[in-house]
Amino acid sequence: MSKGLKWPILLLAFGALVVAGFTSELWLPLLQGGDDAASNRTNHAPLTAELNPSLDDDVLTEEDSRDATPLSGAEREHGQGGSVGIDSGDTAGAAGKAEAAGSDAGPVGAGGAGGAQAAGAAPGDEAAKETPAVEPEPEPQPIETVEGQQINPNIGGALGEVSNARIKGWLQDKFEPEAALYVEILIDDKPAYELRADKRQQHKTLGVIWWFEQEQPAELQDAEKHTIRALAFRKDQHGKTELRGSPRVKTVGNYPRGKLEEATPEKGISGYAWDPDSADKPVKLVVRIDGETVSELTANGKNEELKKRKIAPTETCAFSLPWPKSLNDGLEHTVQVFAVDNEAGTEHEVDGSPRVVDSRSGLANAAPFGGFDICNKVVLAGWAWDPDVATGSIDVEIWIDNELFAQVPANSKRDTLRNSKVTPDPYHGFVTTTPTALLDGATHTVRVYALNYPSGVKVEVEGSPKQYRLEENTPPMGGFWAADDNTLRGWAADPDLNTEACDIEIYIDGKLWEKRKADRREDWLIGSGFAPNAEHGFAIKPPDFVKDGETHDVQILAINYPEGPPKDLGTRTIGVNSTFCGFWTSDKLLDTRVSKGLYVTSVSPWYDAYHKGVKEGDVLLEYDGIVAGTAEVKDKDGKVTTPGTMTTDLRIWLNTNKKKGDIVKFKFWRDGETYEVEIKMGVIIGK
Repeated sequence: MSKGLKWPILLLAFGALVVAGFTSELWLPLLQGGDDAASNRTNHAPLTAELNPSLDDDVLTEEDSRDATPLSGAEREHGQGGSVGIDSGDTAGAAGKAEAAGSDAGPVGAGGAGGAQAAGAAPGDEAAKETPAVEPEPEPQPIETVEGQQINPNIGGALGEVSNARIKGWLQDKFEPEAALYVEILIDDKPAYELRADKRQQHKTLGVIWWFEQEQPAELQDAEKHTIRALAFRKDQHGKTELRGSPRVKTVGNYPRGKLEEATPEKGISGYAWDPDSADKPVKLVVRIDGETVSELTANGKNEELKKRKIAPTETCAFSLPWPKSLNDGLEHTVQVFAVDNEAGTEHEVDGSPRVVDSRSGLANAAPFGGFDICNKVVLAGWAWDPDVATGSIDVEIWIDNELFAQVPANSKRDTLRNSKVTPDPYHGFVTTTPTALLDGATHTVRVYALNYPSGVKVEVEGSPKQYRLEENTPPMGGFWAADDNTLRGWAADPDLNTEACDIEIYIDGKLWEKRKADRREDWLIGSGFAPNAEHGFAIKPPDFVKDGETHDVQILAINYPEGPPKDLGTRTIGVNSTFCGFWTSDKLLDTRVSKGLYVTSVSPWYDAYHKGVKEGDVLLEYDGIVAGTAEVKDKDGKVTTPGTMTTDLRIWLNTNKKKGDIVKFKFWRDGETYEVEIKMGVIIGK
């Protein structure tokens, strides 16, 4: 090489090395075959059986629209286990809700605490603690339903409050807890809001959760009925997951709530009541005895337990009336308490009413009861029965917008009433064609009352009142009754399909397993109002892989025709450790007269507990000698020193220590007295 070229070549080489050093961030990933986005995806969560975590029962909500069975009231198979919300101050209490959908809740905190901290975490990550990294997992493939709605099984959460004031709830990615989460809010099936869950909370049971909130939603400010759905998703992953508590129907104003707790000579007539639309304004009450008004008073007394236990939004909504002397005549009387809506002025009977005063002489006149479970553009239907008529029938009154529309006999055939042993025979249903007065596109209030026999006050049945507005697309109905390793049983029908069979999709551990037609003949459907013909049932054999000795969650969706979100018929757990006691509980006690225990939110008439006398509103005090309602205690190192006996703990204890057919002794409290009963686990009564 000539001396003239030597130094220029050396200078060029040195310059190239300097440039390469400063630009290594650009060319080095190309050599490694990666990019920033890909290098950040190091902890993709595997599919999980637990699509949604268990929820606490500490947030008051309007209603839970996930009751997907053909039964209602005392006939109901899948009870409502409380609200879908969560509160940082209490333990998870809606495992009973998960059980109501057929699943056996297990520990849920581990999932929320795991996972490596994701790059670009949502606001609030300064409060997050370091979590151990886990091995990378392959990214789950999106699962498509027939509507194109994808499901991301890693995301869970709940739609909590839905009101004129706000739409609020929480989200969680159990495997990447610090990932940015979003929720799409649909109102009347139209996209309304896309919200980021930006408020972080370290929940003691679930781990890291993120809250979302939309204040003063414009679409909910009118005097109409709306359906709200919440779909959770991540922008860096495929799929959306509908939250627990979704869809939710926002009614035209909230009805007054409350409870008649006492109706005794010693303590008088007392309880509590408030109006959710104006909680700061006390509600007026009307007390009636045998249908005659005896007193009008205001629920403005003080009971500190109401707010302390989060039963009511204020502690000054109690009421008390001295025992009327007219009840001391030695005869039996019916006591009723009605709360008056602060805005509409309409009366609404509170829980625990009517109350029949114990007879000291004379003949008893039992109050009627029933359910109003179908209100669509095709039919209004339900059932009613009065024990005083035995196998006879009674009439029901149908009221529309506070005016009597019709009086119809409750004498149509409903086999589920007899099969579940709620009534002695099946002829206690009522079905009537939906009147044209409800089909004008406006929102109407429909109420159903069961008439007392041979005399006495009429009683508004469970499920009444309902708000109805003509829908273009009627959602499907159905129920997922029972599941084991050999059979999945239930039914599904879409009124828009008339007599045609409805499609269903079956998910096992979050994965779409199969799509079927619900076309099995179920004779009990004839005349029930749920479907015009019998071919809407299903009895499906699960795949062999569920017989591996492990538990598996089975979820069934009824597909909406011609379009729209599917109907969740429920989730049931199958496998070796699936035990059901026949009733559901909540950690929150709704009766201020008892200080510890688990509140019975509903009882299935298909199981032994119902036929042993357990009722909604009872309080579970002990199970197998174990005191119920005690929170878990940990030492300063986080180790459990005293196991908990709350709702979740009860379910885990049953699934760990008992199996189908075992006998368990329970102790309950009801209206100041206790009783004990032995209940056979998981065995269906009737046919």
